[in-house]
Amino acid sequence: MVKLLIIITALLSILLNECFAQVIVLDLQKCRTMAVENSKKLQAVAEQQKKVGYTWKSYKANFLPKISGTGLYAYMHKKMNYEIDGGYLPVYQSEDVGQAIPLHSMQLGPDGKPVMGVDGMPVFKQYAFLPDIELALGLRNVYSVGVILEQPVYMGGKVRSAFKMASIGKEMAELNVHSSRVQVLVEADEAYWQYVRVKEQLKSAEKYLEVVSELVKNVMNAIETGMASQNDLLKAQVKQNEAELLVSKASNGMALSRMNLCRVIGVDLYSQVDANDSLCAEPVLNLANMGNDITSRPEYNLLEKQVELKSNEIALTRSDFLPQLGVSASYTYGDGISLNGESEGIASFAAVASLKIPIYHWGEGRNKVKAMKAEKEMARLQQEELSQMMQLEVAKMRFNVENVAVRVRMTEKSLNQAEENLQVSRNRYEVGMETITNYMEAQAQWQKAWSDAIDARAELRLSETYYLKAIGKLQ
Repeated sequence: MVKLLIIITALLSILLNECFAQVIVLDLQKCRTMAVENSKKLQAVAEQQKKVGYTWKSYKANFLPKISGTGLYAYMHKKMNYEIDGGYLPVYQSEDVGQAIPLHSMQLGPDGKPVMGVDGMPVFKQYAFLPDIELALGLRNVYSVGVILEQPVYMGGKVRSAFKMASIGKEMAELNVHSSRVQVLVEADEAYWQYVRVKEQLKSAEKYLEVVSELVKNVMNAIETGMASQNDLLKAQVKQNEAELLVSKASNGMALSRMNLCRVIGVDLYSQVDANDSLCAEPVLNLANMGNDITSRPEYNLLEKQVELKSNEIALTRSDFLPQLGVSASYTYGDGISLNGESEGIASFAAVASLKIPIYHWGEGRNKVKAMKAEKEMARLQQEELSQMMQLEVAKMRFNVENVAVRVRMTEKSLNQAEENLQVSRNRYEVGMETITNYMEAQAQWQKAWSDAIDARAELRLSETYYLKAIGKLQ
């Protein structure tokens, strides 16, 4: 039973190791796709785009009326007591109400004039007694609730300008996502072709080590037969050590480039990956059909949107110094105020129109508008300057592709010549017509020519990527 468990455990371990050691085979398109899907930079930019989208929606809501609810509650324990003094009040007849002081309501003297009292006031025929009035005002459990509707009618163009700026910001966020995606694609291409380059360099170094090791073995056999000297063996062993060092450097470089490629495509750094592409010597792009237009670049479009944004900032600044008109309506219900212990709720409706007309601000508005116009001109000049630099970059990248293509052809030619020279030198060395020094020199030239050809091919692939980025066609 114990043996069975051990066997099962061993089999599970083998299966798990095989699963975890599964190699991820990549081509360029798959590498780009994985890099885009797993890029933390693109994820952050996408969140920024969401934020700008929400901001755009919030500015759009400014065109619509705003409805708010209000509420108030107050409690005052102590009542406020007031007293109105009473007294005697003259009595009027009903038909006298509204007249100043009717004579037939007053006492008249023998001379027919009103009799005046000690207080200097006329004496009336009849008086009514008004007792003192006590008032108790209570503010216990006072509350008020209401609804307010507000609608801007004309704000000098502020709402419209702010919404346009938010719309431009939304478009700029989309362009920023595009620009970040292009950067991720460039990084993916760099990591991928660097891995392929180092992989080819390792193959070259291993082949060179194989050739030198074979030479060392042949020299050792020749020494036994007296056909070579110990000095020849030492020379060959020195070259063998150099070849081993090249293999070691290439192996370490390949491990680092593999880890960097894993980082770019979003997998574990120690995952096993392999490239399905190889470095070819022929250009992929047809430069004659590509053109030099930069209007497809997100950076160029961002500059255009920046100038447009400044134009709307001018309108937004000007709106602060134009008439502003707004209306509001409210409905309120309140209760809780008691008078002598009695209270009654009150409902009311109110409508308000507000108009603000700036008259004179000592040139503040004019100067602010001029300042914003200066900023717009600065943005326009920056657009022109950077546009020229982009056009220069396109020309530079185009010439670079052409130059690297020439370099690839020359290195391929040199590699063919070095291979032919190596074959001739080997044949001459085997028949004793070539010194070992010349033969090892031919081997070194062949290895260097191979390495230069690999570097040129990798640079050609990257130069094409940089050119596509410069003209805005890197998809």
